[in-house]
Amino acid sequence: MSLKILHIAPFFHGGVGRVTLNLTKAFIRLGCKVVLATPAEILKELRGHVEKYYTLRNPTMRDPLYAIQFYGLNHKKIKDIVKLEKPDIVLTHGPLVLVSKAVNSMPIVSIVHGTYANEVRWMRYHPIFGLEKVRYVTSIYATHRLDMMMYRVVAQLSNVYLIAVSGNTRRELIEAGVREDKVFSILNGVDKEVFKPMNKDYAKTLVEEMFDVKLKNRVFLHVNPGPIKGTHTLIKAIALLRKVYGNDFTLLIVGRLGPKTYREYVEDMIRGFKLEDNVKLLGYVENKKLPILYNAADITIVPSYSEGSPLVIPESLACGTPVIATNVGGNPEYLRMAGLENYLINITEYNFCKKCMQRILLALNHEIKMQYNSIPSWKDSAVKYLEILKWCLT
Repeated sequence: MSLKILHIAPFFHGGVGRVTLNLTKAFIRLGCKVVLATPAEILKELRGHVEKYYTLRNPTMRDPLYAIQFYGLNHKKIKDIVKLEKPDIVLTHGPLVLVSKAVNSMPIVSIVHGTYANEVRWMRYHPIFGLEKVRYVTSIYATHRLDMMMYRVVAQLSNVYLIAVSGNTRRELIEAGVREDKVFSILNGVDKEVFKPMNKDYAKTLVEEMFDVKLKNRVFLHVNPGPIKGTHTLIKAIALLRKVYGNDFTLLIVGRLGPKTYREYVEDMIRGFKLEDNVKLLGYVENKKLPILYNAADITIVPSYSEGSPLVIPESLACGTPVIATNVGGNPEYLRMAGLENYLINITEYNFCKKCMQRILLALNHEIKMQYNSIPSWKDSAVKYLEILKWCLT
């Protein structure tokens, strides 16, 4: 059975956007007809491959009101697209499941990329200050509460289903009141043609040339930093590590640090701990350079307070680089697949820097054996999606 999917996608940037793009490509390769409706400009990877492309109006509001404005701007056009294209099923993302109010003639499935459940618990402790703190806490709390209410109410409709990107995310939705039989879970995949092992010494040489840095003997990698990602806690762990391990390592931090007061706090920490020679802030890095960075690293560290299904972990593992991660979101599922359970960090208190340091030290002092081939590709994930989409049609 070949499905005709109307994919309502919010955007193609960031982690959610990359999931959207890769799943769309995988569905097409598996023989599905995909009609794409999005306010984003269609990417060259999709041109000539989607069955039809419709441009939606782009909301100007941010979370927690993005989905509400999206529905207000686009519900009439979505009704027209459904009437004209007659898809078998509608696939969308997160709280855009609200468009189910405009689609009652067929199943609609929404991918939930995270719930902020853990972030609501920890965010008041983050070193963000002043008005930035007020905006951050208010935005996260309001988004979490409104989204959970929306999922809880909308999922009661007979034609609406949710797919969470991890088992932990599914559990968080159920704890928020979503019916257990209306929510499934599928981990994000990885493009194994792009993220694959290469010679580590060669990768380190390339990193030194591209970013004008001098790498020490052991290299750690931290991608997509920020308060929710635990970057400040990682810096504390690195300061502890230097006391017991020595100075022969480099931590590469890839991505923008987030709010101005948080960035200044992290930069002050690096100077205060005298880690300038060990910690290198690389800033924004194009996705095409990430495989080189993963291969140059001996360990990738994901010390997040909250996650959905971070792409960093499968990308690093697919490159053959082991991962240390907190026990949130999809992190434990990925690490168990790779046989790296011993490198999970269970967060029981806000300051878990000592636990993080201990996991890094464990990895440095032991030969790590892992099964990186067990990590799902985007095709593997898309096959599971199609199984659920077909089930929703029965």
